Amino acid sequence: MAVPQRSGGSRFTLAILLLISVTLISLDARGYEPLANLRKAATAVIEPFRNIAGTVFDPIADAWESLSEGDALEKENALLREQLSELLEYRVTTEGAVEELAALRTQLDLENLGGQETIVAEITGRSVSNFDPYIIEIGKGTQSGIREGMAVVSVGGLIGRIEDPGLRSSRVRLITDPNLNIGVLAVGTKEIGILSGGGVGQPLKVSDGIPVSAQIEIGSIMVTSGSERSPYPGGFAVGTILEIVVDEINLEKELLIAPTGQLENLEFVTVILYQPPSSDLGRDG
Repeated sequence: MAVPQRSGGSRFTLAILLLISVTLISLDARGYEPLANLRKAATAVIEPFRNIAGTVFDPIADAWESLSEGDALEKENALLREQLSELLEYRVTTEGAVEELAALRTQLDLENLGGQETIVAEITGRSVSNFDPYIIEIGKGTQSGIREGMAVVSVGGLIGRIEDPGLRSSRVRLITDPNLNIGVLAVGTKEIGILSGGGVGQPLKVSDGIPVSAQIEIGSIMVTSGSERSPYPGGFAVGTILEIVVDEINLEKELLIAPTGQLENLEFVTVILYQPPSSDLGRDG
């Protein structure tokens, strides 16, 4: 197959173009004025077209850049929102753990209370009906040494007694129960009275055993008597006297008592691992 031959005219044209290029470069390097004027004229002709192109295409470029930056900003905001959500969740979890730890530490500070062996238990349930509003449940039972009738305290004093302990859980009957009786006496006196619950949200009552002559006054602290067969060791605070009513017929003083033990918003309680000499606990204290 024959290879096309470059014509002599093409070679001549190429040579002329090369010569012109070399000449223009040489003249430009020497600062040849006519050539400089020609460049200025060409620039003047082309510049309006450059301005028009800039006017048309620069806003498009700016818009594209804005869209790109907007997408990046939206992604950054989404990431920040996610991090904020994680931080808030961590804060809530941490604050809950701190509060729970503080409640547990408070109960642990009650260990060896009154020289008695104790165990801290977490509250696992409360009564959800009006059928028996005087019961709470704890997560410790006979496996931990808990027995029927043992005293239960919180910050401030006695709040109840163990009832129907299971292997790993127990019920606590609160001192607000009108059917629960506790032997108490006022600090500094020897007269023992019988305290009973006044119902939910009501003061406790001492309506038997305190003679008119007893030197007690409003604000006095009532503590467990620790009498024989009592399921409660002596000396645990139960409440403070709010009101004293004299029973002229029976020559006794009836007392209204405000519980000193915390009964609301409990997370942990302390069980006193104490059993009276007699196993017959009954309902009286």
